Amino acid sequence: MRDDCLELELTPRRYQEMDDDPFILSIFELLENKKAIIRDFSAVLLESEYTLLISGIKMLIMGNQDKIHLETIEPLLILSINKENGNYSFKIKIILKDDSKLNSNLFEITCNKEKLESFAEGLKSNLENVKKPSKLL
Repeated sequence: MRDDCLELELTPRRYQEMDDDPFILSIFELLENKKAIIRDFSAVLLESEYTLLISGIKMLIMGNQDKIHLETIEPLLILSINKENGNYSFKIKIILKDDSKLNSNLFEITCNKEKLESFAEGLKSNLENVKKPSKLL
């Protein structure tokens, strides 16, 4: 997902497959003006949370709901998507632990319906073709 200033990428990779709802290691990147400012490999979502995000975006596009809210397990990433004036506003809050303090940054991306549909389709495709867990895990 991107606008003129920011780009958000969320990529799933299998972490473990020990039950019906496996954890998915989420490779999260936030780029600003083509310069990486956040690249995090520790956000972990359940497969069901990815599915919930994808279906939530579809419900948002169809007009059945007007917002989505998702927090990772850490919580290291808080993602909200709101429909505003015919466009969709992503609010991305990143919480980082620095010694004993928590630091947070908030970023916003605005997109149209086509970009949101493309983002949801990309997530769905990535989840369907998610890579197997590393042998080291």
